[in-house]
Amino acid sequence: MNETNKTVLFVFVALVAVVVAWAARPRTPGFDEPLDVVNQPLFPEFNQKIQQDPLVATSLELVQFDEPSGKGKAFKVAQVKTDKGLGRWSIPSHEDYPADAKDHLAEAAAALTDLTVLNVASESRGDFELYGVQDPAAKDLKPGASGVGMRVTLRDKDDRVLLDLIVGKELPDRKGLRYVRKAGQDPIYEVRLNTEKLSSNFGDWIEKDLLKLSTFD
Repeated sequence: MNETNKTVLFVFVALVAVVVAWAARPRTPGFDEPLDVVNQPLFPEFNQKIQQDPLVATSLELVQFDEPSGKGKAFKVAQVKTDKGLGRWSIPSHEDYPADAKDHLAEAAAALTDLTVLNVASESRGDFELYGVQDPAAKDLKPGASGVGMRVTLRDKDDRVLLDLIVGKELPDRKGLRYVRKAGQDPIYEVRLNTEKLSSNFGDWIEKDLLKLSTFD
């Protein structure tokens, strides 16, 4: 075998070794999606349901971290079920206080529609704190924990989860872009997201027109 053939053989063997090593590389637990997710919708099924029915989401829960207690604090707005089906809007997290939420919730859902993956920032759960996507509902968080995000969950009238997302930090010098990850999964994505409508401020949701409230309410 001449020197040229030997060189070609060595290069081929080296390439095969690289491919095998890449295929056998350790994967982060929970990463069960293909790598070619960039420029793809983050929640395609949710997008489709919203297109079919803009009011498919009948409840929104926002969980944010309370540093002094080390626990997640939930704010929820939903339609109250009655004997005739879904009735008025209320805030279950605040003793079912009447809410003016139909349009507000639709706007919040719209803000979460068509989220597109711009980049995969990380696949490691060790980076959750760095990107601010630690789950505020996690039981192992301690008082003063940092890098905790906001968990956003939308459900339909049958209490089925439509979207479950943890919103993290805004990208440095990239206004409007945020790090996010799907609840229960490890990959951290960069998306364009306006969080203005994802408010847990009680005053943003309550029914302000007292004439719309019954005497009992």
